Amino acid sequence: MNLKRVSLCLLALACALIIPFTTASASEVGQKGLVVPKSTVLSGNGASTYGPGEWDYVGSSTFTYSSAYAYSGGGDFMVCLASGPSTTYYLYEYDPNNADELVGYVYLSAGQCGVFRGIGGYVDGDNKKAEFYVEKDVGGTATVDFWD
Repeated sequence: MNLKRVSLCLLALACALIIPFTTASASEVGQKGLVVPKSTVLSGNGASTYGPGEWDYVGSSTFTYSSAYAYSGGGDFMVCLASGPSTTYYLYEYDPNNADELVGYVYLSAGQCGVFRGIGGYVDGDNKKAEFYVEKDVGGTATVDFWD
């Protein structure tokens, strides 16, 4: 009988350890309900590390608060911080007919890239492109490169 109780306790403990825990508070959770929606951080220029598709360079922007627009045909989209402050960078989709939509956010340092996956749902308009831009909420100038 003792062996059954010990086994049951060990099984309960193992199940409790398998359940994922998070330390995110309500203020840290993004609009999509995830701490970092659809993004991955890469060190260095990740433009040549992915397949089977290839990354296409779609532009660069140097900005203080908000970058210029970059156009995407869908799939995945990558933002690389060439220079600037280490902080959270927010990717938005511009829409002239509606409020701009937060796609996701990622913490980047110079030399790192953030990949936003599955962004095809943001493609709209006559040009059949998504219009993305990046914002940050700290001072200083940043330069980002956009890849589609």
